[in-house]
Amino acid sequence: MKFWQRKTALVIAMIGLLLLAAATVTAQSTETHGKLAGAVYTDANGDGVCVGTGVAGENPVPGVEIVFVSSDKATVVTLTTGSDGTYGLAAAGQSIWEVTARPDATKWIVTSRNPLYVPVLPDTGLVQTDVNFCISQGGPNAVIVLPQSGAAANNNLPMGVLVTAVLGGLIVLAGVALEWRRRKVTGQK
Repeated sequence: MKFWQRKTALVIAMIGLLLLAAATVTAQSTETHGKLAGAVYTDANGDGVCVGTGVAGENPVPGVEIVFVSSDKATVVTLTTGSDGTYGLAAAGQSIWEVTARPDATKWIVTSRNPLYVPVLPDTGLVQTDVNFCISQGGPNAVIVLPQSGAAANNNLPMGVLVTAVLGGLIVLAGVALEWRRRKVTGQK
């Protein structure tokens, strides 16, 4: 083999190794990023469920602002739903993303959970779809019936909490009384 043939073979081998290294880096970088996608639908009956229900009028809503905030609060991205009501955040970093729907408050109210916390992690999946929101027409004065998972909390205190609070107060009072007596006996102020 002549010198120039060896040099050409070496150059071709080096280019092949560089291409292989570039492909490996590209493959690794795409594996560390995820994707979040979903849609916003009209909630015709205000029940907080609007995807695949078969209820007439539960259609996609374009132009709704969607805000993504990473768990470390370092990344904030704002998108708007497209003409088909869908949105997507490609190349989302690994995080537990807070995803919030912000429709025009004079026309819409969110009837589903809002915000949603979506893990984009290797163990839970780097691609998360069906991150959907339901909104109902009516603005801030609309009356919405939320599903059981979003129902208002029971404001009645359980008896155990009340008894614990009273006993805790009595223990504190007993401690204050004993300290007062100790100081009186020892002459401290």
